[in-house]
Order: sequence, then structure tokens, then C-alpha cells
Amino acid sequence: MKSSWSKGMSIICMAVIILSGCWDQKELNNIALVTSVGVDTAPEEDMHLFTFQILIPGQVTPTIGGGGGDQAPITIITQKGKTMSEAVRKAAQQTPGQLYFPHMQMVVFSDEVAKEGVKVFLDVFERDHELRPLTTVFITNGIAAKTVLSTLTPIEMKPSESLLEKSEMSVKRGAFTARVDIDEIIKAVGTAGKDPFIGGVKVIGQPPEDSTTNIQQVEPKAVIIPDTIAVFQGDKLKGWLQEYSARGLLWVLGKVESTIVNVECEKKEESINVEIIRSKSQVIPLLNKDQPEFTVKILADANIGETECFINLADSNEIDLIQEKVIKVVKKEAEVAISEVQKHQSDVLGLGAAIFQEDPEQWGYWEKDWDNHFSNAKVNVEAQIFIRQSGLRNKPLEIQ
Repeated sequence: MKSSWSKGMSIICMAVIILSGCWDQKELNNIALVTSVGVDTAPEEDMHLFTFQILIPGQVTPTIGGGGGDQAPITIITQKGKTMSEAVRKAAQQTPGQLYFPHMQMVVFSDEVAKEGVKVFLDVFERDHELRPLTTVFITNGIAAKTVLSTLTPIEMKPSESLLEKSEMSVKRGAFTARVDIDEIIKAVGTAGKDPFIGGVKVIGQPPEDSTTNIQQVEPKAVIIPDTIAVFQGDKLKGWLQEYSARGLLWVLGKVESTIVNVECEKKEESINVEIIRSKSQVIPLLNKDQPEFTVKILADANIGETECFINLADSNEIDLIQEKVIKVVKKEAEVAISEVQKHQSDVLGLGAAIFQEDPEQWGYWEKDWDNHFSNAKVNVEAQIFIRQSGLRNKPLEIQ
């Protein structure tokens, strides 16, 4: 009897859990799916201009309510407010559905906003259960955040999807920019001895007034691309790393997934193309010094991509020479990046955090004036490159 009663109660409890699982469900036609948010300055009113990019389901999936045609797959709503919460409530007057954020993919801050500080905007992401901490963040470089969210591009017409896909490919194949989530930024801001860095975006061309015309041409008038890395001191933008200095930062952090390094042949007009296939790094603090000193060790595996000069890749001496040339390039890029961030007093390298982990007492001695200690710290770069493969052919055709 007792066993039957226990089984019955178990069934009832399971039913309650299952049947109550959708108590807070929201119907698609009662919500406005926000995919991205942009934040610009509105200095004349001491406010910020928030841009909410909203997905139109019927244009993405024509079977939902018919849809299709020439209408854009997204629309944007702009609203001013001192805070994001205030702007969201004001924006509710412009849409028949509630702004719904759990599917948001991207936040874009203008460089002007980033210079003032982004901490106030990060706070809401830690508090609001609807906002995703894994949302990707970008900083604009010379353009408005609204422009990024409203410029339609070919192939992928949803601006947020387009930029995220380009960013992913740029990080994986080029290593000249970074893709950073809100959670990483919050952790960096809250970690002693470490500053955040965020991927930048810029526009190539001139965005047309009618964004839909941008996707009706073989060559669009404007393209939004991920480019550069924004470096911060605390939550404020301090400067930019571009091209090889941006890649240099990623060398130091061990975040180069794949990239191409070109080195010269004996004839300088010819080059050898080396493909980096993975990398890692280690920052080692050298303590008991009047000023902090560090050694950065970079290790990477590579393959020969292509050669313009005629060398025998089956010869280990030739491979050693190529490795040495790649090492020089990697060291130079890393050293330039270190010099740049020291100039900006932006410890995106996490050197202070490395000291704290190694010797908290020593960190306590340097912490109060860490910006100056960081700017004057000596950082030695060591690199090792291992070429693993040379492709299907070891000897160029001319010397066989």
C-alpha cells in the first residue's frame, strides 16, 4: 500500500513539472525578437541613442504568415534614454509586441560611447535574466552603431548574422581581429591586473540612404567588416590595434587559430607562404625586481602553403631557415603589440593578473600604481615555430 502511494505521488509530481514547463511561454505574434542592440551617443540631450534590430519572422521563413517579397528581413527601432531599460520601455510604444531579448546575438557600441565607458551597460546583462552573457560585442571604428545594424549586405541580409559570420571567419582564418562575448568583458573588468579588448568593425564604402538598394547591386555600395582590436583601460576605450599589431596581441595571448605569415626568399621580390595551424602562449612573471619583468613564450605549428622561390623542402636545413624567418616575424609583431598597449596603459595582456597568481604579496606592492609599472615593464618575447608539413610536393617543378 505504501509503495503504491509513493508511486502515485511520484507520477503527480512529474506531471506538475512537465505540465507547468510552458507557463511563461510567449507567442511569436506577441513579441518582437531583438537580434542586436546598438548604442550611440546623444550628447545634446545627455542621453544615449539605442538601436534595436528586430527580426521579421515572415521574411526569414515565408511560410510563417505568407511573407516574402521585397521587404527587408529586419527592421530597426531607435529610442533615446539614459539607460537601456528606459529606452526599452519607451520603444514599446513603437511596436505591437513586447521586445524579447533571449535570442539577442550582438551588441554594438560606438567608439564615442566606448571612450566614455561601457560598465553601466554591462550591469544590465548581469542582472536581467533575459539577456544572454554570451552575446558578442563589437566597437565601431569611425561609424555609428546604428549604421552597423541597419546596413543590409548581400549573401546574408540580416546585418547581425552577416557580421557575426564574417567575424568568425576572420578570427579563424586571419587573426587580425577578435570576437569577444559580454561575459569575457565583465570578467576582465572585474579582474585585478587585466583589461578587456573587443573586436572592432568599420564600413567600406558609403551606406546608401535606402539600405535595400545595397543588396540589389552586383557590387554593394557599403560593406560592414570586422577589423582591428579595441583596447581598454578598465571599461574605457584607450586605443586601437590594427593589422599586424592586432595579430601580435593574439600571438601573445595564444589566440591565433590560423593565419598566413609571408617570409622573403633570397630574392626579396619572392616569398614563401607559411600557414599557421595552431598556437599557444605562456606569460611568465620574473619577480624580485625593482620593476616588473616578464617572458612571453609563443609556440605555433605551421605548414608550408606555397612558395615563389625554388627551394628543396625535403632539406631540413631549408625548413630550419624558414622557421627562423617566421620566428622573426612573430616576435616583431608581438613586440609591436606589447609596445602599443603599454603606450595606452591597457593591460589586455593580463600581466598584472599573472603577478597576482604567482605572488599576491608582490602584486599588492605594485597594484596601486600598476598603470605606470605596466607601461615600463620589460617584456621578453620568445617564439618557437614548428613546420609540420610541406604539402604533396617537396621540390618545385623547376629543380626536379
